[in-house]
Amino acid sequence: MGILKRLLGRGQPADLRAARPAETPPQLEPAVAALQREDWPQALRLAQPHLEARSPAVRADAYRLCALASSRQAQWDTAFSCWMKLFELEPTAHNALQLASSSVMAGAVERGKAWMMKFDELNRQSREFSCAMAYANFASALAQAGHAADAVPYLTWLRELYRELKITDDMFLHQRGVPFFGAFLENSWPLLRRCLDDGALLAWYRVMLDDLDPDGRAALSGWLADALPAAAANEEQP
Repeated sequence: MGILKRLLGRGQPADLRAARPAETPPQLEPAVAALQREDWPQALRLAQPHLEARSPAVRADAYRLCALASSRQAQWDTAFSCWMKLFELEPTAHNALQLASSSVMAGAVERGKAWMMKFDELNRQSREFSCAMAYANFASALAQAGHAADAVPYLTWLRELYRELKITDDMFLHQRGVPFFGAFLENSWPLLRRCLDDGALLAWYRVMLDDLDPDGRAALSGWLADALPAAAANEEQP
């Protein structure tokens, strides 16, 4: 069974999708098993001896496993180094996204933004990854690392995407690789709350109202009424 299928089979978070869909090299089976049972130190120890394997495919999978195990232990500098080695072997948009996220988690925000630009460049050619999901993931990494203000442009890009699509039906969005609208409201709110006052926050969301479908307008209006009742009431005053 390939690494990708095995890792996804346990419903692991999105970054475990980094594994390539090939058969697992036998020598890495123990490391994959350790990763699956969430024994991150053991996965790292078992994968490290294969970082200089003769086979490029084995080296790539070993670096992938080390990157994932290091990330799970919040060893972000090590994770970045492993993703960098993997990118040299597999220069994909997905690996560029991992480099962007691990950079900001390591405190290197500008480096992370540069890697997001590289992601955009590669993804325009390969279309291997949902740009909307990538921006949402990167914004989340920025927020976790304490750089909420740097995440606002990526959230604004997502907001404008919803305005362009207009339709907020979950199935419609899912088919296009766009986060559900309710999830966007729920997850963007605490991040923007750190950067904007009540009036600016209300205005940031309300700009969408004229462009969304009826369900989207109802969801957004209800959300704002619950989250910022005083500001929303003042906005409606003549």
